[in-house]
Amino acid sequence: MRRTAAPPSRLLAALCLLALLTVPVPAVAEDPSIVVADYAVSPAVLQPGDLGTITATIRNTASTASITETENLDDPEGGSITSTRSTDITVNIERVRLSGRGVEVLSGDSTRIGAIGPGESVPVTFLVRAPAADGVYFPEIWIEVTDGRSVRRSVPLNVNTQIALLKKPGLTVEKTVPDSVNPGDDIPIRVDIRNDGLARADQVTVAVNSTSTSIMPRTPGTYHLGTLLRGRNTTLEMVFSSDRRAPLGLTPLVLTITYASPDGTTVSQTETIGARLRGRADLGIASLSTDPARIAAGDPVSLVVRLENTGTDSANSVKASVDLPFPGSLDAFVGRIEPNNDAPAVYALEAGDPGTYAYNLSVQYEDDYGVHTHEETLRLTVQGGSSPLPLLAVIVLALAVVGAAWYLRRKRAGRADARG
Repeated sequence: MRRTAAPPSRLLAALCLLALLTVPVPAVAEDPSIVVADYAVSPAVLQPGDLGTITATIRNTASTASITETENLDDPEGGSITSTRSTDITVNIERVRLSGRGVEVLSGDSTRIGAIGPGESVPVTFLVRAPAADGVYFPEIWIEVTDGRSVRRSVPLNVNTQIALLKKPGLTVEKTVPDSVNPGDDIPIRVDIRNDGLARADQVTVAVNSTSTSIMPRTPGTYHLGTLLRGRNTTLEMVFSSDRRAPLGLTPLVLTITYASPDGTTVSQTETIGARLRGRADLGIASLSTDPARIAAGDPVSLVVRLENTGTDSANSVKASVDLPFPGSLDAFVGRIEPNNDAPAVYALEAGDPGTYAYNLSVQYEDDYGVHTHEETLRLTVQGGSSPLPLLAVIVLALAVVGAAWYLRRKRAGRADARG
């Protein structure tokens, strides 16, 4: 026997619940991100116990997303080859399922989709059976993405009621962020907000907040966008400044978006932007010394070059070489130099012929951006052999002293003989 229609109070309560629960919940994830762009229920109104389908369109919101990798390869002839390639960043969907919440899910649960590239979309269909009681039900589509991220979206299912489902706006956010930024540099971020819902969004406001005092917005902290019609989008160009001493790694920036639905309810959603700070090493010469300070031909020489890292990240695998034409060790392996620190490169050499030698110091090191080389031209002076003039002067002075003493002694002896 057919059940009578639900009383008006019950229909009103269902309508209020529908207004609260049918707002799409966006994924808080890094670009590219996944959203349920659209859904369809067939038939639009089910009778108790009837079969129906729910079809959801899952879309990668990023229009373009790629990563560029550079690799240094060894050349068989002894040189090096640099290989660069760009690869699209895809989102790997581990699982898509429908949580019935009172609706029986017959098939389509635990569907594995795989990877979705930038701008791509894929439909997923679930076969359901309507509950035995009249009313509006809200099964949830759950999308599980690699790295633990997830998206949930409620879908209203009308079972033998006369409620006209209220059309709601739904805002999706696409973020364009640099792959990495050196601490101390500005961070440009582009935010595209699109209304993919079924109605306009009024009084749209975007508030910007940073979770770190090392990153602060240079552009306004609040944007009043007004009305965003269905299918329309708007773009915000934001710039953040970073502190040179900002910690390396991923720093979340939070966008809080609020807007009013056509029924007057206020909706708030939160989006997270990840700003990745990646430091860069910068090596230079802090000081240069030799032991002995005055070098003569053939002397054993200790050449000490202190290398200083004035960058924002550690310099790893530091190796410094000189090309002096002297026998000895011309390569020095320094290792790791942290920011605002220095370390010595020491060379044990044997000085060559007298003269001034121009030589090259070549420093090779690694940081997160790859392998770098720093070169400087230096000079080293080798004095000539020891001069005989100082020795001769000493001998002459000694002979003069001896002669004067002999002369004075002879003079005293002559006076003594005269008195005797």
